[in-house]
Amino acid sequence: MRWPTEGFWLGRASVVVAAMLLACGVAEARTGQISLTVTGDKEMADELKQLSEDLDKDQPLSGDSLSLLQAAQARRSRLVSALRSRGYYDSQVTATVGNQPIDEASALDAIDSQPETAKTDFQIRIATGPVYRVADLNIDGPQDVVGPTVLDRNKLPLKPGQPADAATIINTENQILDQVRGRGYALAKVSRREVVINHATREAYVTYHLQTGPEATMGPVHFSGTQEIDTTYLQKRVPFKQGEPYAPDKVTALRDKLNALGVFSAVRIKPATSLDAKGELPIDVDLEDRPSHSIGFGAAYETILGFSANAYWLDRNLFGEAESLRLSAIVNHIGQGAIPDDLGYGFRADFLKPDWWVAGQDATASAQALREVYPAYTRKAVLFGVGLNRTISEHWRVSAGLSYEASQIEQSGTTAYYQLFGVPLSATLNEANSDLDPTRGYKVVLNVTPYADLEHSNDLFAITKVVGTTYLDVSGDGRSVVAARAAFGSIPGGTNTMVPPDKLFYAGGGGSIRGFTYQSAGPRDAFNNPVGGASLIEGSLEFRQRIGQSFGAVVFVDAGGAYSKTLPDFSEMSPRIGTGVGVRYYTAFGPARLDVGFPLNKRAGDAPFGIYVSIGQAF
Repeated sequence: MRWPTEGFWLGRASVVVAAMLLACGVAEARTGQISLTVTGDKEMADELKQLSEDLDKDQPLSGDSLSLLQAAQARRSRLVSALRSRGYYDSQVTATVGNQPIDEASALDAIDSQPETAKTDFQIRIATGPVYRVADLNIDGPQDVVGPTVLDRNKLPLKPGQPADAATIINTENQILDQVRGRGYALAKVSRREVVINHATREAYVTYHLQTGPEATMGPVHFSGTQEIDTTYLQKRVPFKQGEPYAPDKVTALRDKLNALGVFSAVRIKPATSLDAKGELPIDVDLEDRPSHSIGFGAAYETILGFSANAYWLDRNLFGEAESLRLSAIVNHIGQGAIPDDLGYGFRADFLKPDWWVAGQDATASAQALREVYPAYTRKAVLFGVGLNRTISEHWRVSAGLSYEASQIEQSGTTAYYQLFGVPLSATLNEANSDLDPTRGYKVVLNVTPYADLEHSNDLFAITKVVGTTYLDVSGDGRSVVAARAAFGSIPGGTNTMVPPDKLFYAGGGGSIRGFTYQSAGPRDAFNNPVGGASLIEGSLEFRQRIGQSFGAVVFVDAGGAYSKTLPDFSEMSPRIGTGVGVRYYTAFGPARLDVGFPLNKRAGDAPFGIYVSIGQAF
């Protein structure tokens, strides 16, 4: 008879031990909950309850008895830290389980005495007590740098009399360093931050001990990480010269200039921790390339005009210096008639050469073929253009170019041909805080384009339009915003008969007067068809409210119209007024928009409402 080998018995023993451990683990597995009661300051109570709820989701109480007890103790510590960080240094916090303090050994017995399947209830009771306030704010450092006549204390968020809030104290430290570094002390730091608490008076005394270090100048910039972009070219994007006085804004501008190229997925700027022998601060920039090619798709919808779909292909680094080539196509007027006879379409190529000839000056070229189907006309055209866009300053940008287009336009059964040579000019003042979703500031855009009609005795006319938008952050955090828009356009000396229909002004639609169909808020012929005007005036007021993390709602009113004369004549037509509501879904590339507009003073033939779906705010 053969006896089992040693390995056999070891294997059997391992299985038995594992089974016993598994059984013990299952038997000792428990869950717990925190029952929180807070008295005192209501705002602080709400914040603590929200913190506890968030921790319940992220760090649920589970495990054996000891694990539950340790988790409850950690939860109490988090709540105490939150109280002190808000200036509540006299708060009273008690935590029990089964009427036993959780710091006592009897707490573990209290947990073990409960059924294993029951949820263990930890009672935490908090009395917030009064908030401590800042009695004095002192900045210890060279008086020629941090003295009251040099460092602007009015800009500091922390002031005597305010709650001794930890976040505000830290933010004030950052604001102090921003001001000091802005005076050229690139290596300035707070070596020590003191917060002395006087429990008798319930006051806090805050002192920042500042070390300025030497004054610095801007040093050399070294690029690394990129495999696609010529770093010699990137030196052209550096918005400062070596040896200039140091300023943090110049480093921020460098980041913005590199991000604006659109070729990097990450830009990491690392100023040196010490100055070089010249007193300059070297700067290392670590870059991460984006894929050179990308494709994209989009869709939109507007009542009467129907659905539209678009696609594009982009090469964002054609020759190694961030030159971009974008090929795009669009099909619209889908569902509004026969296919393909009533479809609109367009094919376009756009080329951009950044920093052409001088830094901050971009050269552009474009070519386009299209067919437009609108209530006012149907147009076939080819267009070509070249131009220069120049950044004058952080907020000013101007452009100038040359354009040529040949078109065939059918309107009211009549077909006309045009050859236009144009000189498009524009100037933009942008003080808004965002291009995709602005919440404060303003923006003004002026466009002027003189044209010569080579097909009709070189007729001359010019189109001028100015658009202004402004944004008021009424909540202070960008969640509640009042936005306003005003637009005025005119064709000086032009008449509706000498100007091609596509160059006239039209009002109505998702970017104009919502509730009215595109082109409908203006002059009409005897058959109620829009014919366009020589002037335009529009105004919009919109309230935008964020809801939660990703959603938002808006309410709006739009007014205005297009007019036959070069200046709006309200005796011809009173301004059209539309109002409505909308929803927003916020994404990384801008908000998705759904608006429903209703005309308040519609005319015969106007739709009872309009629906608008697209990407981006209305303005």
